[in-house]
Amino acid sequence: MKIEEIFKGLDYVVLRNGENKEFKEMDYDSRSISKNDVFVALVGSVVDGHNFIDKAINQGASMIIVERDDIDYPEGVNIVYVKNLREKLGKIASNFYGYPQNKLKIVGVTGTNGKTTSTYILESILTNSARIGTTGYRVLDEEYPAKNTTPESLDLIKLMKKSVEKGVEYFLMEVSSHALAIGRVNMLRFDSAIFTNLTQDHLDFHKTMENYYQAKASIVNLMKDGSKLIVNKDDKYCRRLEDKSYTFSIKEDANIKGEILEYTLKGMRVKITKGDKEYEIVTKLMGEYNLSNILGVVLCCLNLGMDLDEVISKLETVKSIAGRFEIIENDKDVMVVVDYAHTPDGLENILKTLNIMKKNRVITVFGAGGDRDNTKRPIMADVASRFSDVVYITSDNPRCEDPEKILDDVEKGMHDIEYYRIVDREEAIKKAIQMLQKNDILLIAGKGHEDYQIIGREKIHFDDREIAKKYLGGR
Repeated sequence: MKIEEIFKGLDYVVLRNGENKEFKEMDYDSRSISKNDVFVALVGSVVDGHNFIDKAINQGASMIIVERDDIDYPEGVNIVYVKNLREKLGKIASNFYGYPQNKLKIVGVTGTNGKTTSTYILESILTNSARIGTTGYRVLDEEYPAKNTTPESLDLIKLMKKSVEKGVEYFLMEVSSHALAIGRVNMLRFDSAIFTNLTQDHLDFHKTMENYYQAKASIVNLMKDGSKLIVNKDDKYCRRLEDKSYTFSIKEDANIKGEILEYTLKGMRVKITKGDKEYEIVTKLMGEYNLSNILGVVLCCLNLGMDLDEVISKLETVKSIAGRFEIIENDKDVMVVVDYAHTPDGLENILKTLNIMKKNRVITVFGAGGDRDNTKRPIMADVASRFSDVVYITSDNPRCEDPEKILDDVEKGMHDIEYYRIVDREEAIKKAIQMLQKNDILLIAGKGHEDYQIIGREKIHFDDREIAKKYLGGR
């Protein structure tokens, strides 16, 4: 492949010409570079890839793509300068790997909450699929750990290439606001996409809710011709896109509507209405927010050309999702639920559902992540106070913040109810389990599927589900 083919459609400058014009693979991690590979020197928030150029060359790189022109680059290797490299990387990777995205049906889900659940429901219906998101990346039978909810554009193109090679038809992906804001998915066009909702999160990055909304809403510009975005009519931000979208709702008229008929300890019975057709199904998923997720998925599948009866028939096969309203089985006459709810809206949604189901008390264990939006901390405490009988505030992923300082912020929102402040998350879960009485419900919120805790810059093994089982067994 010629250099001009790799950078087709882009402005670029060849700073150095090397003798070797053979290019094998492309990567931005110098540790993965082999002979004749292309090294992409990205400038990150923590690491500057330009500091690893010598290492990449020593490992055999035949081209270095850079975004700084103020460095005296070595002779003998191809050096190509591209301004705003991260934003252009998707186009570069697409040129390099032959646009694998054009051979897939791409389905995106964006929004504050519900992305992971929606992609899992889609996966149950669209079986010949790859899925990427918060809980990991999967291409048919191969799984990979998730670095980000939405990978770097280069990684995304590589996953799509692998998907094409394995015969995948549908590529299901969670699309984060960060990815949309920095252009990580600009090289894609979606066959169908869902906008689930928008509530406070990530303001450390976006600064304002309007900026956050504009990032999410920009997915409408990435739809394929003839395909519409699918939006939640019950959400005030999503309604702003109603005129150019299909809508779903559990509260008012929409293209598809749902209603919860009955809750059980194992799920819920719901009614789904599309035009003059009505269906009743039983699902293991719980809560109005999950009914919204189901409705968005149904409309998404119809947008892909599927038959409504076929889609409905597959919904009852959807299994419960790891870390999303995950019930920890026990013989103590109590319900223990682990959930990923880590935003005020997510916490309120699940607590409202648990309050409908409760026979005695609702006890909540939650915290807030460090180095993230600190304005949502007292808001989450307010939610927990209003919908719980007892609350334990504790660490989530403190990262590089002082855990005590995080809990100071959380505590500002606590009401005059029974609550306890315990920094050690395992100790907080232990104490909460020890105080359970018959018919109590315990919610352990914030981490869900995660099997680690980030303290400083170190990931330490920690799984809320394992901790809950440990102390439930010892009661």
